[in-house]
Amino acid sequence: MSSRQNMYTFVKTNHILKYSRLLTLFLLWPCLLINHVFSDQIKTIDGNIIEGEVMDADEEYLTVRQRGDSVVFIQWRIISLISRDKEMIIVTHDGRQKKFSILTTTSDGFSATDTKLTTTDKISFIYPKERIAKHPFFINETEQAVKADTKNTMSVKGVSQIDNSKHSKPWHGNVNAGLTIQNGNKEALTTNIKTEISKERINDNIYFNSLLLFETKDGEKNADEQRGTLKYERKHLKKVYSFHQESMEHDEIEKLNLRSITSSGAGYRFIETDRLKYKSEVGPSFTYERFRDNILQTSAGLRIGNYLDWQVLPSTLFYFKVDYLPVLEDFVDWRLESDMGLRHKLTKSLSFNLSWINDYDNQPSAENVSKNDATLLSTIGYNF
Repeated sequence: MSSRQNMYTFVKTNHILKYSRLLTLFLLWPCLLINHVFSDQIKTIDGNIIEGEVMDADEEYLTVRQRGDSVVFIQWRIISLISRDKEMIIVTHDGRQKKFSILTTTSDGFSATDTKLTTTDKISFIYPKERIAKHPFFINETEQAVKADTKNTMSVKGVSQIDNSKHSKPWHGNVNAGLTIQNGNKEALTTNIKTEISKERINDNIYFNSLLLFETKDGEKNADEQRGTLKYERKHLKKVYSFHQESMEHDEIEKLNLRSITSSGAGYRFIETDRLKYKSEVGPSFTYERFRDNILQTSAGLRIGNYLDWQVLPSTLFYFKVDYLPVLEDFVDWRLESDMGLRHKLTKSLSFNLSWINDYDNQPSAENVSKNDATLLSTIGYNF
């Protein structure tokens, strides 16, 4: 009787252990599933870590699904590396082209945040064709394998250098300056400074540009103008964004103390590739103008903006941007502000710039002021 009781107790204990294991597995299954689905880590050039599942990719964006089925679109130019399990894809940028280095390891805990490498680690500096099928973000890439796989040992410091060697500064842009001095039969002085600065992030972009222009001929002032524009863009979908823009201008020739234009609205990126970018936006605007003798004018209207960037050659960029500003009460009263030019790189940091800035006011407020005001600038710029 005692042996039967022992056998019954043994069988009962086994059943309890079996069901407890099943219950534990059932409770842990959602966590295991989450860890399986969201196994990708994307590290940006400014050190942020984004976790999710890589779904798709094109020339400009990596599509990542996150918890709650939310989808984000990450631009390749801000990605430094992608890690999954014991494999890491290191992204570097050489001008307009992206290059990938695949790093595999036998270490545990291999991730974008904590990398441990050993002497058995293998680095493929240019990915072979057989890896394309395993990684959907390589499908639309055109780079070809030109080097064989090599074996090497890399430290955490080495990976950090690859991440940030070409992306140490999140802000990028250019500062252009020109100076012309003429003495003799005629005396003239022309000076100008033109800046364009931007910061592009995962969810939003910030842009700032300014112009300072001064010119005298034979002691007579022909140009004395300062202007600046600050713009914020918030990304909502892959190509859809909203914006808010503030611009200010001072012009002595037009007897304008201050012109402030505030506008908000929505935009759409029609073309977004490495070589060609084109976007258009529209929204309401409000213009405040204060002239000499405390003359004030205000008007509500629209702002329709168009922007084009075309990388004609690896070292030459053509850009064109134009703002159309009609007044709602009277569509005959409108302004057209445009900036078109070429930027040719002389070195990595220096460039030659040719800009055509044209402002057209169909109903100028000041007397004896031409409707059209055009300026041609030839400058040397510093790129960063």
